[in-house]
Amino acid sequence: MTVAVFGTGTLHAAAVDERLMVPDSVPGLALTERRRGFCAEMTASREAFSAVRALTRAVATTYSADPGLADSAELVVSELMGNVLRANSENEPVLLIAEVSAVPSGVEVIVHDAVPGQPDRRDGALDSAEAMSGRGLHLLDLLTDHWTVEPSPLGKRIRCRLRAE
Repeated sequence: MTVAVFGTGTLHAAAVDERLMVPDSVPGLALTERRRGFCAEMTASREAFSAVRALTRAVATTYSADPGLADSAELVVSELMGNVLRANSENEPVLLIAEVSAVPSGVEVIVHDAVPGQPDRRDGALDSAEAMSGRGLHLLDLLTDHWTVEPSPLGKRIRCRLRAE
């Protein structure tokens, strides 16, 4: 089933008969259901990010035997989308694509963005109560089996593999 969401659908953040439920009307979010996952093209917003996080959790929960994988996949997609938003000017709409799929070894998360350059690794401790940023790449190292940065038609894509235990 292919669905473009411009004003229809219902978000239950779950899957029924291994089919993802489609979110309520979310302006700026277009979803395409894929085999064992989805592709979300969006203009960044709190509502779009929330829907993508919920669908990411649903993919991991539905297709994985590892209950902790849903938490990790949701955190990874949230971190990648948030980084795009933080790296962009506040006055410009932020366009991005998030793809999430269950794969034989776990879950794959891919986020495409138009932010120029490679992600910056900062010296922020994961357990620092004072740090407001700088943990993103450290979280990817910790939560994913591996991740890469590749060219994309939009600019670049960060591809992450999370392995089921």
